[in-house]
Amino acid sequence: MHTVNLAAGMGGQLLGYVTVVGIAGPLTLAFIAGLRGSDTVKIDNKKKALVWGVIIGQLWIAAGGTLADIATGVQGVSDGVFGGPELFGSAPGQGGVCFTLLVLAYAFRWKRMVWPAVFGLGIGVGMAEAGGIWAIAGNVFEMLVSAVVTKVG
Repeated sequence: MHTVNLAAGMGGQLLGYVTVVGIAGPLTLAFIAGLRGSDTVKIDNKKKALVWGVIIGQLWIAAGGTLADIATGVQGVSDGVFGGPELFGSAPGQGGVCFTLLVLAYAFRWKRMVWPAVFGLGIGVGMAEAGGIWAIAGNVFEMLVSAVVTKVG
């Protein structure tokens, strides 16, 4: 299990050892609070909702277990709706599904930020499977999480 020692000052521990789940769980709560109208976490536009969704989706996959199962379920809905049927002669592929979700989240005017956030979750989970530039972004994020969650002296 990967952990990180979040130290304060001269070797003292601020939070002790934290796993990916220990990071993903609280950030998921902040994500939900921001979408519901928190006074401290502001997710008040579609760009923020999309970015938060992608990050949370990536964290869920990195955390594994139940969070990864939830993330896979969210992506499964996206695949079923946008990737399953052969709408124009062939299926769009995972990259096409991610691109469709990006356009849906970004191009339309949304009154409720939950929709761009859910589309972002789908993108965050589908990135590695999609390949191409999606996988590059996903791999960079995973490397950053691994670097943060590696034991620091």
